[in-house]
Amino acid sequence: MTENHALTGTLETIREETDGDEISVDALVEALNSRGYGPLLIGPALITILPTGAIPGMPDVCALIIILVSLQILFGRTHPWIPARLARFSFSRDKFLHALEKAKPYTGKVDKVIYPRLTYLADNRFEPAIAVVSIVLSVCIMIMGFIPFLAALPASGILFLGLGLVGRDGLMLLVASVIFFVSLFVLHSTWTAIF
Repeated sequence: MTENHALTGTLETIREETDGDEISVDALVEALNSRGYGPLLIGPALITILPTGAIPGMPDVCALIIILVSLQILFGRTHPWIPARLARFSFSRDKFLHALEKAKPYTGKVDKVIYPRLTYLADNRFEPAIAVVSIVLSVCIMIMGFIPFLAALPASGILFLGLGLVGRDGLMLLVASVIFFVSLFVLHSTWTAIF
């Protein structure tokens, strides 16, 4: 078993390849794009789950990034295009670094359980299906974002998808599938209760 740094490595990439007081969406995508599709899912999903997700509008922005990246995966683009208005959106680098330091003990533990297994599920042929699931979960984030902390549920599904791709870990993708169906159930139940 080889130790993977899928989660910690993604966060460290954001830290090392961005600078200034703010991290823009454009800088975030540029920092993660060189590492493949997985980190482009992990980064925005984790920002939604961490305390940075409490920044007004942040879950919606992260969901939009994931939707745009996923659509472009479906259309076979190798470099994601982000609209200028969205690319300019930024968040505090200090808040991110503070959240990163708090999360590090936990991300290291997560990294230890990610390794290649059921690798056929992490094959490139399944990327279009993973992209579709990511889009549906991103829509769930946008809808659930109105209820405090509920957006973390579908965001965690996207996080597991990204971890599965980076670590070639099919088990993580199966966990993401379970979260996908739980998210749809919670969304349906919440929607029914409200209306």
